[in-house]
Amino acid sequence: MGNLALYDKGRKPVEIRREMVNVPAVMAALDNVEKAVFVASTAKTVEEYSPQELAGELKTALKWIAKDVGWRETREADWQYLVIRTTEILRRYYPTLTLKDFRLAFEMSITGELDEFLPKSRDGRADRGHYQQFNAEYVCKILDAYKSRRGWVLKRAREAMPKETTSANEGQRREHYERETRRNLVAAYREFEKTGEMPKLSIVSEMLFCGLLADVGYMEPGTLSKSEQESILRHFIASYAAAGNTGAVKRLKEQGTEAEEVRFEAGVKARKKALKETFSRMLEQGVKIEDYIKFE
Repeated sequence: MGNLALYDKGRKPVEIRREMVNVPAVMAALDNVEKAVFVASTAKTVEEYSPQELAGELKTALKWIAKDVGWRETREADWQYLVIRTTEILRRYYPTLTLKDFRLAFEMSITGELDEFLPKSRDGRADRGHYQQFNAEYVCKILDAYKSRRGWVLKRAREAMPKETTSANEGQRREHYERETRRNLVAAYREFEKTGEMPKLSIVSEMLFCGLLADVGYMEPGTLSKSEQESILRHFIASYAAAGNTGAVKRLKEQGTEAEEVRFEAGVKARKKALKETFSRMLEQGVKIEDYIKFE
């Protein structure tokens, strides 16, 4: 099988992984548990299910998981609530996980494969327990630990991908990608000229566009006010609280606007704000973008 372009425009990571699973060098680099995690990551993702399909699959999966982890069955009404709540949590916070990931996460928690990534009790042991409370906090605790373990596996898989055999191929691919990026920037600016509104852009596109404009002297770093940063913080706290993730809520209240996810989101918003301001300034000054951003 030929080499894969791991960052092709418009392709989802799961689509790339579904091809990578057929690359012998990738699978050879993983141990048995890592292979199981990687293969699970290539299945149908949560966001690819309809809410009804997802709930139906979860109803069966949760029955088996409950038996495995030793949770005693309760009333049918409790089961229905668990299925509905878990469906909501997966769709909102874990859309890129697969149901195979979901089942494997609890299996690995039982065998100790997630101990390194789970919260620790006072005696330093991994806290795997549900304490007969199969609720949102327990589900998020296991899934967050699994996502961390999964991240390492996906990183190992990417590193095992065969590299391009010639620098000429790499150079041609990079040149093509850069030309497409410049073409897309010009198209985005043209749309802004016509509508006065920023087109919908991915985070990666915004980052690349800002870099190109900075190279020609038209981009200035964006910043957010303290109140804007605090608004982002409140949003994350409310989201974690709704999911029952009390540990994350406590951490955010302690770290404030310096929390990793808050800083990342603030950076994204600041870049988006700066890009729009730059487009507006160029429009007011009558700048012909093709004089600076060339793609032919």
